[in-house]
Amino acid sequence: LESSAGRRLMDLAILITAREHDAQYEWTMNEGVALKDGLEAAVIDMVRLRKPVTGFGEKEAALIEFGRELFGKHTVSPQTYARALKTFGERDLVDFVDLMAQHSADAILYAAFDQHLASGQKPLLPIP
Repeated sequence: LESSAGRRLMDLAILITAREHDAQYEWTMNEGVALKDGLEAAVIDMVRLRKPVTGFGEKEAALIEFGRELFGKHTVSPQTYARALKTFGERDLVDFVDLMAQHSADAILYAAFDQHLASGQKPLLPIP
């Protein structure tokens, strides 16, 4: 995960986590970093708007579907797990889940303590 492609996938994992928690602060603080690291704006918008994962790479699709299931259903189906395991291998999948867990904890802390964006900071995540 140390390559630039790995960094983009880590950025994606962070954004998936922020999106699935509707975490405005976490999303807004990390979207610019993801863009700077080269994550495609179209992939970011797919996550932001919860669009179907079609037309993008297998790694991105597998990670997005894994995160959506994990946070949305609080479980991952055997099929989704098998796909992610095949796509990333055990070590990298564990690293992604660990990263998502860390950012999930951050999102919960920000919500519990009502963390807001800085005055004048434009929110980047549509919250229902």
